[in-house]
Amino acid sequence: MGTEFASARDVVVIIAVLLALTVALATALVQAWPPPAAPGAGTEKADRMRILFWTPRLLRDTRLFVVVTAAGGLGAVIHVLRSLYEYVGDRRLRRSWIPMYVIEPVVGAALALVVYCVLRGGLTTSMASSADINPYGMAAVAALVGMFSRQTVDKLRDVFNMLLTPPKDSPGEGLTRPDPDANAPAGSSDPGPDR
Repeated sequence: MGTEFASARDVVVIIAVLLALTVALATALVQAWPPPAAPGAGTEKADRMRILFWTPRLLRDTRLFVVVTAAGGLGAVIHVLRSLYEYVGDRRLRRSWIPMYVIEPVVGAALALVVYCVLRGGLTTSMASSADINPYGMAAVAALVGMFSRQTVDKLRDVFNMLLTPPKDSPGEGLTRPDPDANAPAGSSDPGPDR
């Protein structure tokens, strides 16, 4: 696989797979779209619905999970198709990139699901029910997360590095290993591990 260029057959197969995936994700998105919540409906019951070849009974919350996953995958497919036509058009597509084009939509869908759980789990009001969630807004965020998955991962890394790094003046700082050279006589010739 390595550094060789993709053949015309490789390009046709990957385009066919990506277009079929686009149709499947768009169909799942439309079919799973939750109906408007009935005002004052009380207990929610699961409705039978058809998503591609699957006919489950899903609550509105579960439908939102399907919508977010499909929208994240669709956003990633948009990114992948744009990248593919640029590389194919410039005749720079390498065979080693083909697995990325297939895996990226899965990554986008999974990342969109994680971001949705983070948003629903605490960054939006915790008292919000699925009836209060705007599926258009969640689908838009999910599609953007899928489309910009690399930037999303980088931003999440920055946020969690900031959240999980103790401040410089924290009491936990005293729990680090003491410097063995702190009591060494002045002019010691031992360079130590950090010098």
